[in-house]
Amino acid sequence: MKFFSTFVILSSCVAAVSAHTSMIYPLPRGHPQNPNAAVKDYDCIIASITPAGNCTRKSFPCGGYPMDTKITQVFYAGDVINVKFWTSALPNGPQSGSENDNQSRHNGGLCEFSLSYDGGETYTVIATYHQTCPDIFFDWKVKIPNAAPSCDNPGKCLFSWSWINAIGNREFYQNCADIKLVGNNSAKPLPIIDITRANLPPKFPDIITPPGDPANTGNGKDPALPFPMFPLIWLSILVEITVELTLLHAM
Repeated sequence: MKFFSTFVILSSCVAAVSAHTSMIYPLPRGHPQNPNAAVKDYDCIIASITPAGNCTRKSFPCGGYPMDTKITQVFYAGDVINVKFWTSALPNGPQSGSENDNQSRHNGGLCEFSLSYDGGETYTVIATYHQTCPDIFFDWKVKIPNAAPSCDNPGKCLFSWSWINAIGNREFYQNCADIKLVGNNSAKPLPIIDITRANLPPKFPDIITPPGDPANTGNGKDPALPFPMFPLIWLSILVEITVELTLLHAM
């Protein structure tokens, strides 16, 4: 029975490591729930652009997913978008679990929301959240600037979410939603305010702590813990397995 409990613990840890997060609203490219997605990535839409688990490296920008077959998401300058997140661990959203359920959010991190008018070549960051983002139990309010000009060039007009996790493996996440933006046609282009790019070697090297987040003294460390979190979990599992095997051998 103890060995079975150890197996359950091991399985749950593997699930926690492999389950991450994606944006669900606005609907991004490649998402299984996006009816207009040119491809539906059931396995790796929640994975980082950097390799994670069984998922291979995606390309930047937008994970390399092709543009939607039809652009149906329309926003207006001045709109406040209630951005929502999704994880396969809680596939039906907040109602499928409690706030304490593991979302594999890596202790939060730096979330940046931005607009791109050229298909992800350049960005204008329009909202930033630190520490607790992302979380599927909250709507993250992002306002489209009042001065945003219109954009209706398919494949070029993007709403982007990018995330650098606070702890755990050094990763970079990004989802892009194809949108149509109705703004002021006489407005000047928005200034370029680039997203934070990191953990995209070789051009953008690893960083330990996103700006504004709590001090992170090393890869995979939480400030409240004296040692890396995941190695402690694996060590406890190995100890329990060793004890179980010793008891079985003695019987």
